[in-house]
Amino acid sequence: MKSLILRLSILAYVLSGCSNSEQVMEIDHKEKAGSLFIQKVENHTSSEELTKVVQDKQQMEQVLTMVEGLKVEKSSSEEMMAKMQSADTYMFVFSEGKEMKSGTAAPFAFHVLEDGTFLFPYSGFDSPQKPLITVEKHQELLDDLKQLLGIEF
Repeated sequence: MKSLILRLSILAYVLSGCSNSEQVMEIDHKEKAGSLFIQKVENHTSSEELTKVVQDKQQMEQVLTMVEGLKVEKSSSEEMMAKMQSADTYMFVFSEGKEMKSGTAAPFAFHVLEDGTFLFPYSGFDSPQKPLITVEKHQELLDDLKQLLGIEF
């Protein structure tokens, strides 16, 4: 009986350890979004034609709500940068005001690889964190975001 309890305890510990590495993305303070800067990086470069600014508060909150709830796991900055350099990437960068302030960190951002992998360097507005990456690819969600925001690049 003690052996069975010990085995069950070990199994529960191992399973709880696995579940700690996977979590659900939650975004705090969505109402702080004042503008959304979207840019596609292709072959390590971008241009004005691959850039769009959105200032519709309802659309911004809808974007944040759409990505909230994705299953993510911890990653490293190095892994995140390697993934972003290996594929075309959409950058979604939010500011609290109507303009982006150059030289300062954005209050919130996430990146999406063209294959539908989402990367989150923030847990919420003004809350940088260790990077999180989606457990699964969400190509359809990327397509839905592009349709919602009228992105044709």
